[in-house]
Amino acid sequence: MYFYKNLYVGPSIENPAKVKRYLMTGRGQFTIYVIALSPSEPGPGANQLEIMHCVNLQQPYYKKYPPYIVGIASGRIEAVELVRDMVQEAYEHTGSGDVRAYLFPHGTRTAPVVKDGKETEAE
Repeated sequence: MYFYKNLYVGPSIENPAKVKRYLMTGRGQFTIYVIALSPSEPGPGANQLEIMHCVNLQQPYYKKYPPYIVGIASGRIEAVELVRDMVQEAYEHTGSGDVRAYLFPHGTRTAPVVKDGKETEAE
């Protein structure tokens, strides 16, 4: 899995490095939710981010196609608030709610993209 260099971290996460290490090694963390880039094709009206419990990262799909994680939070409510903050920050800086374009103005090259049901690399 890939982590955003300026990872968004919820206020109740005391040790982000430890949480990242546990995510990378597959250790269970009951309250941790991750915010990842959506694997769908970027564009108007497309999903930009996904909130998921960290246990989902143990699925075979995510072993084959590692997600690009942009945020971690303790609990679903905190994850939703973190996404809200990300969208608000993107809007304040760009005048648009396009979080993906705000976080990656030059695009991403490592996160897979789903186009017509097939996995491809992002452009």
